[in-house]
Amino acid sequence: MLIPKNLADSDWRIVDPQGSSWFRSPLDERYHLIYRFSESPEGAQPLSLFNLRRWLSSRPTGRVVRAQWWNNRLELAALDGTLIKAHAVHRAPSAEDAAYFALLLFDQLDWAGSTVPLFWEGQGSEDVQQWTQHFIAHWHSRSLEGVLGLAS
Repeated sequence: MLIPKNLADSDWRIVDPQGSSWFRSPLDERYHLIYRFSESPEGAQPLSLFNLRRWLSSRPTGRVVRAQWWNNRLELAALDGTLIKAHAVHRAPSAEDAAYFALLLFDQLDWAGSTVPLFWEGQGSEDVQQWTQHFIAHWHSRSLEGVLGLAS
């Protein structure tokens, strides 16, 4: 989870009432990445820091979603330029599960999956790309048009 660096220690109690379960690492000039070792997929925290820093250092322009799926671990980051709009690490045992989590991210951000670039990397990313394209083409665009009354 990402939190602003200006969050005071007194505000930290909302996230962790006991004060011992969560850890935080500085990510950039605006955010800390906070994490729990006990409930995250194996290697999630150090890999998340590495991936976020790497993705931000590529100087993205405009909206983009970066995704890494490897060994049942899915990491998604939604970037708008160098601003992090969303970041999550999930357990995704199948390519279909990973693609579904990506689709949910588009939905939560109210971003169009057909116009915002999604870059997959990792083991088996070709299968995930196919599932993602399928979901966007056959579910995401059509269902949103129906919900919003855009279909004629």
